[in-house]
Amino acid sequence: MSTECKIETRSILALTGIRIRAYSYTVRYSLEHKAQNHENILSVAARSFREHGGDSSGIGTVMKKVGLTKGGFYRHFESKDELFVEAVARAFDEMGSGMLEIAKSAPEGQALRAIIEHYLSPRHANSPGMGCVVSALGPEVARKPLSVRKRIEASREAYRERLLPFIPGQTREEKVAKFQLLFPSMAGVLTAVRMTLSAQRREKMLMEARNFFIKCFAEG
Repeated sequence: MSTECKIETRSILALTGIRIRAYSYTVRYSLEHKAQNHENILSVAARSFREHGGDSSGIGTVMKKVGLTKGGFYRHFESKDELFVEAVARAFDEMGSGMLEIAKSAPEGQALRAIIEHYLSPRHANSPGMGCVVSALGPEVARKPLSVRKRIEASREAYRERLLPFIPGQTREEKVAKFQLLFPSMAGVLTAVRMTLSAQRREKMLMEARNFFIKCFAEG
């Protein structure tokens, strides 16, 4: 091969290499950017749905809060129900992580008491966007199609499994039975508190419920 041909070949290879690297960087950036947008949409939806309800928080509302156009929604989700399922799963995961942190930070033997005190606190009652999914979205979830409810039920069961070690009981069946009584009951109280206008009455309801559930489930 002549010197001229060798020089030209090296030039072509060098140029091709530059183009391949540039293409690779562009693809990687595009994928990372899409993943970050997906994460932002989920985070905003998980909070917005709990604050305002999934039916009230339309796709346009969520996308606007993220800083994206409504038209870009379907590059991330097939439908609003798909977003709803993933956002609820995210909310259960966030709630579970928060409860675990509270339980592990509590004095020995006081984990469930700490969970109950946090759940039935004024702070939780006044922060639906960061709180319990069941109290915020329970009735709405119940009206969703069966396929949606099944997927949400899987997230709810995963949440239960994370907290089950802190529930008293000699057997798994006994722990599950107590969980399924305690947490939906607390969610009902929280819903009633949020419906109550009087701040004084809200405080009283929370205090009475805390005392009742601690005595029934966390003492002894």
